[in-house]
Amino acid sequence: MIAYFVGAFFMIVAGWILAIMSGWNLPYEILRGGLFWMKANPWKDVIIAACLLALGILPFLRPRSQRTESTFLIPSRLGEVRMSEPAMKDIIVRSAQSLPGILRVQPSLRQREDGLEVLVYAQLNPEFIIPETTEQLQVKIREDLELYTGIKVVEVKVLVRSLEPARQLRVR
Repeated sequence: MIAYFVGAFFMIVAGWILAIMSGWNLPYEILRGGLFWMKANPWKDVIIAACLLALGILPFLRPRSQRTESTFLIPSRLGEVRMSEPAMKDIIVRSAQSLPGILRVQPSLRQREDGLEVLVYAQLNPEFIIPETTEQLQVKIREDLELYTGIKVVEVKVLVRSLEPARQLRVR
């Protein structure tokens, strides 16, 4: 948020300078009058300068929020267990790699109130039947995630991004 104010301040200063440089006397007269006022009121200047300095330092003193890794809560009788998003994605990738016809997958997860929603971008081998292969992929991902994590999987969406033929070996 502070970046917007700083950006707006610099845009105003740039406009002010351009107005003075174009020969418009009003911005120059306002600036000159302000400088004379500052010279005549030193104690007010100190207070204004201290306030501006405090406002300038404030963003640096505020603790920066560190980006926390997204985690998912796993039900447990003994306490809280959380699993990171990269670990969940590893399970999905391993599940997909165990199926024939799946060349590459890129999973995306979203926590919903009723469970987990999985979106998988897949690259398939065109020699396999797409509806059957994607259905097997959906079932395998749902089963493995629920088995290994205990988190209910509400929906598994598959987006086939590309079909790549299997590489043929050259015989010399």
